[in-house]
Amino acid sequence: MIKHLALIAAGALFLHTATAQKYVDASTLTIIGRTCPMEGHPYYRVDTTRYHFDEKIIRTYCGYPAGMAVLFTTDSRRIEARWTTAPRNYGWNMTPVLQRGMDLYVWENGVWTMAGAARPGLQDKHAGTIVDHMDGQPKECMLYLPAWSELLTLEIGVDNDASVSPLESPYKHRVVVFGSSVTHGASASRPGMAYPARMSRMTGIEFVNLGYSGSCKLQPEFARLLAETDADAFLFDAFSNPGPAQIRERLDGFVATLVKAHPDKPLIFMQTHWHTAGNLDQEAAKFHRERIDTVDEMMRRLAKQYNNVYFLDGEWFLGKDAEGTIDCDHGSDLGFDRMIAERLPRIAKILRKYGIK
Repeated sequence: MIKHLALIAAGALFLHTATAQKYVDASTLTIIGRTCPMEGHPYYRVDTTRYHFDEKIIRTYCGYPAGMAVLFTTDSRRIEARWTTAPRNYGWNMTPVLQRGMDLYVWENGVWTMAGAARPGLQDKHAGTIVDHMDGQPKECMLYLPAWSELLTLEIGVDNDASVSPLESPYKHRVVVFGSSVTHGASASRPGMAYPARMSRMTGIEFVNLGYSGSCKLQPEFARLLAETDADAFLFDAFSNPGPAQIRERLDGFVATLVKAHPDKPLIFMQTHWHTAGNLDQEAAKFHRERIDTVDEMMRRLAKQYNNVYFLDGEWFLGKDAEGTIDCDHGSDLGFDRMIAERLPRIAKILRKYGIK
């Protein structure tokens, strides 16, 4: 038994060994998915010296590069990665590759094609081959970064005679998505399968991920952050974390702040999904129903009050069967597929009114 475990451990070490001949610091390449770059922290989504949140977990999440990607062009036959993440435990309802790994997409035949995954190790230093034996022709690459870990260092490995250069972002329009753990990525199989990333590849519009798991509660400092953020439109998954009382207390002021800051840009609010724990748990059902009804009443009023405020109603976009979730709350890849099928056509219709397509 001990010998068998040793062989498994040796195999794991082999899988995470990188052998590229040349490495490039990823921070010197094109990085997308940030609201405001932070000096000294290229993989932070938000500058934590500029915005001040009382909750430590929110400050931590600002440093998680959920939805961010590195863009580059290379003619290497092999692409590898060496990266370091800050110490943290793995979450039980998410895959390791979503939390501390990466996935690579290559532009092939007019679409972004998944090329391979960077598999994380058990500790904080990781290394491995993402894709091998390519044809040596120049490839446009997009490497999605870990969704649930602070990324301290990242190097991209290529053949010694290969070139690596920054790739200009293919996205001409930018929509900031502010939301809960569902937006953050829980529980997609890997970073590129979170719904903002998928919608970006499907539409050619960059959907910037500002998901804050469990912490998206219409706080005034989030309103200030979004008010000062440059984007063509804003999409909100803002009702999965606050309770009905917080929504009644904060929503009017939150929307008013954003309308004042972005009077000519669409502000699209999505109803929260039905949490299927409420199918049998009567207390959960009562709570979720009150929250959904509160949102429905308030957002219909606000959508009439402001010309640029929109409300996407309906709470069943993950499905009524609970098969679209990992844990009755968070979407699986199936759940996100259903969500995109239901939500994206409605979002795209609104965006087209503003010339965003």
